[in-house]
Amino acid sequence: MTGVINQQILSEYFKKCFLAVDGLWFMMLEKTDSFDKALDVDRMVWEILPKIQARKIKELLKLKTSNEDDLINALKFKLDAEDFISEILRKDSHINIIIRKCPWLTLLKQSNREHLAEKISDVICSVEYGVFAGEFMEDMNFKILSRQCSGNEVCSFVLGKCLT
Repeated sequence: MTGVINQQILSEYFKKCFLAVDGLWFMMLEKTDSFDKALDVDRMVWEILPKIQARKIKELLKLKTSNEDDLINALKFKLDAEDFISEILRKDSHINIIIRKCPWLTLLKQSNREHLAEKISDVICSVEYGVFAGEFMEDMNFKILSRQCSGNEVCSFVLGKCLT
């Protein structure tokens, strides 16, 4: 290999490392303590990590304001970077996120841990996207409409100021 590392190769390497460390620390804590303890710690991590992600994406995309357009651009960046197959739609005063393929669910299936997916999603998805959106607009609420982990065809989330 030449002295110049291909950026795509470098990106794939770090993405694989991120996914591996996320799963490994969870399984090690599960092994030494319990699944519930690992899930509780994972929830605490996902209360902080989306803030870090949002701030870094703002920097990378040079987003100067905090509005719905910036949030949509940042969400698209995040979902694309993490290999989700998704679409984001603006409807009235809401932002709808539709996920057709979730890399986390794919990993759980590959590791024969799909039976844990719904319980993990109950904790992580309900925290992650609301925290991320809060870095752009403080009064943004988050609601889960459907999840693949619960047997739905797609994951469907909505962000908005007034959700019922």
